[in-house]
Amino acid sequence: MIVAAQPATAEDLSALFDPNTIVSAGGFVGSGPRFQGSREAGLWGLPYLSFRKADEPREWWSPDDALDATLVGQGRVQAGVVLDVRDGRHLSDDRRLAGLPRLPVTVGLGLFGEVWPIADTLRLRAEITQGIRAHDGLLAKLGADLVGRFGRFTLSAGPRFVHGDEAAMRLDFDVPVGTPVVNPILSPFRAAAGPRSGGATAAVSYDWTEAWQIFSYVRYDRLIASASDSPITRRIGTPNQLTVAAGAIYSFRLSP
Repeated sequence: MIVAAQPATAEDLSALFDPNTIVSAGGFVGSGPRFQGSREAGLWGLPYLSFRKADEPREWWSPDDALDATLVGQGRVQAGVVLDVRDGRHLSDDRRLAGLPRLPVTVGLGLFGEVWPIADTLRLRAEITQGIRAHDGLLAKLGADLVGRFGRFTLSAGPRFVHGDEAAMRLDFDVPVGTPVVNPILSPFRAAAGPRSGGATAAVSYDWTEAWQIFSYVRYDRLIASASDSPITRRIGTPNQLTVAAGAIYSFRLSP
């Protein structure tokens, strides 16, 4: 089980200094690929934390948003800094990874921007992050979400697209020249910069009370281009990547 402080949001940093700030805390657990291109699923858990001013309504967010802090704009247009968690890879995930470099779980830092062309209904979001190590590479994540509220239920769905530079693609999908000596099922492969995956996500949340909210979501990603051509994907894993999760959030007001 991997536990990381993500995602958490900070829609308005000034809310930290408001005596009536509303804090939302919780978390969710889920199942997803053990590493990029993996056929096997692993369990993970993530905490959630956000805050807003007392006079601000609860904003919609997607469970696959990275941790962000809004620095510019509010309402329908926002931009700021973002941090995402990147998958690692270890021989314990799959013995057929023998001969490949071990990849630790790491993070990427960068910028995000989002706009609501149709208020409370259609959201467009982009995240661009660079890994904290120079060879981690840069990832660009694009998404759109159609959101609908039906009583206490909120439903959402939309497409997802990920693009990686050469460093990011090679990190996850390269097979070094010497690997076949240790692991004959893998042949040397050099990944190229370009599209990494395309897919979609859907989520549903339910406001049990004013304080409690429960939710679940599912995301499907199809690895494409170099990501799907890699022997890691073709001979060990699969280009079809599925993630499911569920969780709960409790909101409360800070007293002066």
